[in-house]
Amino acid sequence: MNLSSNNLIIIIIFSLFSLGNLFFLYKKMNNGFGPVNLKVYGLTILIAITALLALSDVEAQKLVATYSILGAIAGYLFGLKND
Repeated sequence: MNLSSNNLIIIIIFSLFSLGNLFFLYKKMNNGFGPVNLKVYGLTILIAITALLALSDVEAQKLVATYSILGAIAGYLFGLKND
């Protein structure tokens, strides 16, 4: 995996931005992790991971299984019911 310096800078900036967003979400959660908070937190992490994988120089054929697993996790998070 060969990352150009521009892609590496973009990945670092995006990672810091994502971590800042997750910290902000965690601070806004007053009642702990409920089903809705879990959805928001989990989907934020999934979006960050997917964007980082899209920016990386890994071949698309090698990422198919990874995207499938991330899609299954996203489906699980969207499928959570509020009881």
